[in-house]
Amino acid sequence: MKKKTLIVANWKMNPGSAAEARALFNRTKQTGSRLERMETVICPPFPYLGLFARAATTRVFLGAQDVFWANSARATGEVSPEMLKDLGVSYCIVGHSERRALGETDDIVSKKLRAALAEGLIPIVCVGEKERDSGGHYFSTLKSQIAASFSGVTRAQVRDTVIAYEPLWAIGKSAREAAEPRAIREMSIFIRKVLSDLFGAEAAQFPRILYGGSAEEANTASILSEGDVSGLLVGHASLNAEGFGEMLKVANTFETLNSKL
Repeated sequence: MKKKTLIVANWKMNPGSAAEARALFNRTKQTGSRLERMETVICPPFPYLGLFARAATTRVFLGAQDVFWANSARATGEVSPEMLKDLGVSYCIVGHSERRALGETDDIVSKKLRAALAEGLIPIVCVGEKERDSGGHYFSTLKSQIAASFSGVTRAQVRDTVIAYEPLWAIGKSAREAAEPRAIREMSIFIRKVLSDLFGAEAAQFPRILYGGSAEEANTASILSEGDVSGLLVGHASLNAEGFGEMLKVANTFETLNSKL
C-alpha cells in the first residue's frame, strides 16, 4: 500500500487572533479537501486547537506543534497526548529545532515520541544538523540524533512515525537558501540507512521522510521531484493561504516515493 504525499503546515506562534486562525484554517482545509493524492496537516498554536476540534477530514488533519511526555503529571503549562487525542488531533510535531534550541534534549524527544505513539498519535520527529562542515561530521551528528530520539521505540512502532529533516542553517530564510534537492536526497537516503541499521530494512521503508527548511511555493516541485522525500514541513509559507494552497496543488501532482509500501 502506498502512503500519500504529506504536507504539514506549522503555523508556529501565528496568527495573532482567533478570527485570523479560523479564516486561514478554513481556506487551507477547503483547498486540501479537494486534493486526492496527498494529505494536509494543519498545526495551529495550542490556544486555537479547540477551535478546530474534530474538524478534520479524510484528507486534512489537525496537528499539534508539541506534546508532553505523560498524560498525568505535575506539569504546569504542558499539554498531554490524551488531551490532544480528545480534540481530534492526529499528528504532533516532536523535537522541532526551535524546541531543541530552548533546551529540549534527545532524551526528552524520545519520551515525547513514545508517549505520542502510546496514545495513537502520529509523531513528526524533527532532526537536522546546525551547520555543514567540509569534513562531513554532520552525518555522525544526525545519526546520533536519530538513534537517541528513537531510543525505546520498537520496530513495529517506527512504522507509524514521520521524520522531518530540517537543517537549521536553511530554516526561516528564502527558497533560494533552502537545501538543494540533491543534498536533500542524500540526507533522505542517509536517514533511511540509519533507520535500517536501527530497526531493519523492512521497517525502515515505512516512515515518511519530509523536508523542512524554507520550503515555499517556488521550490516545492523541485524538492518533491528530486529530493527523494514524501512531503514537506512548511513554516512561514503556510501562513499565506493562497501561496500555501498552490504548494498543496503542486504536491498533489506527485506520487509518493514510498512505493515499496
